[in-house]
Amino acid sequence: MADAETPTGPRKAEKSDSPTRWLVLLLACFAMIGNYYCFDNPAALKTSLEEFVGLSESDFNWLYTIYSIPNIILPFFGGYLCDKLGARRCFVIFAAAIGVGQVIFAFGTSVKSIPIMMIGRVVFGLGGENMAVGSSVIMEDWFHGKEMALAMGLNLAISRIGSVVNNVVSPAVANSTNVPFALFFGAMICGASVFCTMVIYPLDLAAE
Repeated sequence: MADAETPTGPRKAEKSDSPTRWLVLLLACFAMIGNYYCFDNPAALKTSLEEFVGLSESDFNWLYTIYSIPNIILPFFGGYLCDKLGARRCFVIFAAAIGVGQVIFAFGTSVKSIPIMMIGRVVFGLGGENMAVGSSVIMEDWFHGKEMALAMGLNLAISRIGSVVNNVVSPAVANSTNVPFALFFGAMICGASVFCTMVIYPLDLAAE
């Protein structure tokens, strides 16, 4: 009777008891690194961007404002999409959005077009905060009880490595090559994030 009343209970129990949950956690953590790495690319490369593109202080601030304003409400729709389409599918879509957004941003920088750079940040923002929503849903699906807090904490902690690495690596890459390449390097990291979400997809599907 209990199984009939709570049909999702057995599925979640099986996932939370599977050793695969730790692989899913690791992949979800690395998937988020690309997001955190590229979000603060402008801050790490502020001086270089101002010199290479000719950004004003106002233009620079808009690179963050244009990302943040839509994300006041976007996570609500991201959560709705996760409920309707499934977290694993949305996780891939959101990761792809940040990758495409970073490519557009890097391309805009390479041609010294501030409007294209802004468009890139908007597209990046479509997936940025929503990735956190998708990751949280996946963590909730694979972990529960005391392990859930551990999984959430590890996910956030490891994800933040992206911010730290960006502050060190991006200026070094820009100095040794050029600013656009440093941003395209961030796009490559976003590509690795997309790959992680695509690995999670079949793992999560097979566990159901």
